[in-house]
Amino acid sequence: MNRDRRVANYYLLVFGFVSIVLLSLPLTSRVRAFRAFASYLYDPLPYYGGRGLLKMRELPSDVARLIDADARSRQMEAELKETALLRTEVEALRRESERLSHALSLSTAAPEGLLWAHVVERDPQNWQRSLIVDAGEQEGVAVNEPVLAPHAGRLGVVGRITEVGRHTAKVLLLSDELSAVAAYLPASQWEGLVQGQGSSRLKMNYLPVEAKVRIGDEVATSPTSATFPPDLPIGTVSRAFERDPFLAFQTVEVAALVHPGALKEVLILRRKSEGTP
Repeated sequence: MNRDRRVANYYLLVFGFVSIVLLSLPLTSRVRAFRAFASYLYDPLPYYGGRGLLKMRELPSDVARLIDADARSRQMEAELKETALLRTEVEALRRESERLSHALSLSTAAPEGLLWAHVVERDPQNWQRSLIVDAGEQEGVAVNEPVLAPHAGRLGVVGRITEVGRHTAKVLLLSDELSAVAAYLPASQWEGLVQGQGSSRLKMNYLPVEAKVRIGDEVATSPTSATFPPDLPIGTVSRAFERDPFLAFQTVEVAALVHPGALKEVLILRRKSEGTP
């Protein structure tokens, strides 16, 4: 501690001596230039704008130009950083506007009202199983209401509401192993049950053994579903599992239309209660 104090005292004496020498020197152009440089390096802010013109008025022209050029360079660098930040924000807003505008142009035959909600939270340990949105009881959200999301010009099923708070709600994603929805193949009218597997790949069970299923066949919600309106797209058949001779049905893999890891906004299909216009 004593050593640091001695060093500090030495620096104070040196700076004090230099200051006295500079104050005692005649104000020649060189002295004014040196003082201006030292002042600018210590605190460049007073040299910006109109204050800088007053301070540099009595300096040699080459020194004044040098300080002015450096001050302008620093100011332009700060403006470029601000411009880059604004450009990033504008690009993010543009992408969000495109997503929302595209989604708003979609239509669905579902009789429920549509409510936009943003994804505000995910559980890192259940990334593709559930999420939290910023709409809840005060916005008219209720348990078991279907949740959709836009993708490639269509609205696809992503899950259902399982918990409702005051201004938030929990969505159980279709990709969760506990999720299931009655579904069918519109091309052949065969029905089955779509269940989650903890990823964007779903499976469709209970298809009749005689059902002819092709890769790429569309899978949609069934009219027999108690939760979801009929004919909402779920995904497409991506693989047919080998048939088990001991089972009376066949199972296929379904690629979800909307990847659960890409969700940013969702649409909640609110059921109209009695008395709601």
